[in-house]
Amino acid sequence: MEQIPRLKPTLTLLDDAARDQDDMCIWIHPTVPGRSRIVTSDKKAGRLFVYDLDGSTVQATPTPKPGNIDLRYNIRLGRQTVDLVAFNQRRGDHLVMVYAVEPANGTLRRVDSGTIVTEPGYGGGLFRSPKNGRLYFIKTFKDEGLVEQVELYDGGDGTVQGERVRRWEIGQCEGVAAHDASGRLFIGEEKRGIWALGGEPEEPAPGELVARVGEHGLVDDVEGLAVLPLSGTAGYLLASNQGADTFHVYRFGDAFEFVGAFAIEGAVHTDGIDVADVALGTRYPHGLFTCHAVGREGETKRCPVLVTPWHDIADALGIDPGPGLDPRTR
Repeated sequence: MEQIPRLKPTLTLLDDAARDQDDMCIWIHPTVPGRSRIVTSDKKAGRLFVYDLDGSTVQATPTPKPGNIDLRYNIRLGRQTVDLVAFNQRRGDHLVMVYAVEPANGTLRRVDSGTIVTEPGYGGGLFRSPKNGRLYFIKTFKDEGLVEQVELYDGGDGTVQGERVRRWEIGQCEGVAAHDASGRLFIGEEKRGIWALGGEPEEPAPGELVARVGEHGLVDDVEGLAVLPLSGTAGYLLASNQGADTFHVYRFGDAFEFVGAFAIEGAVHTDGIDVADVALGTRYPHGLFTCHAVGREGETKRCPVLVTPWHDIADALGIDPGPGLDPRTR
């Protein structure tokens, strides 16, 4: 059996108030890449944490049990064009909550209307239509095994509002990632594998099971997903293989194929992941990979986010590390 490369993280994100930073997203600064931010969603602490690339906390924002978090750039809101971060709320009103990123310092400002109410959910992610630019939050459910698609739109008063546009059933799922350029969604069903389908509301669901549990070492409990776009309709899909404490990489485009697997030292029982392949300063000249990790003494302990240079992973797998496409134009 081929040995899986194990890489060493270069940075640990763990604010003093952090408890379980279950998911995260990477925000790329529009002009100074070294001032980019990593935003983590901490379901136990009930906060969003914003870190700089040195690991210092820039902001901690209280919010009841935030779930999976994602972002999109250059969204029109009122008279402004903003970068938006969105996530599902796993208790309380079960809202989809939306924040704008302040470009000057990378902090968050809430902009949703407080009325995007959905049923109790589990995880999710964002998708932006390549056909018409509409923005959606894809929300996943635990016990019901449902997925629903919520359109997010400018309410006319500078706030984001939302409306459900479709719903389908697959099985218990959490992780979602989208490749906007090709209009493709990927959803991780924990027991069976990864689904691929079209992101437009009128397209058929649930789509095709493109990566099955039992193939290439993928095991039960498929968790976080992240997409790394390449040119055109191609890209890499990264998946947290939680049950094996590894990460799988697939390439998609004309076909969907397994590339390889890797591990990160200290990353066990990982949920959320994210990746960026643009130059982010001297420490991360080809971008970075982030992952949630359960604390050393078990799931009741504090859970950090580990940061690893993307080129270390790409080199280990024999793939081109980039530099990748500007996330604001791809």
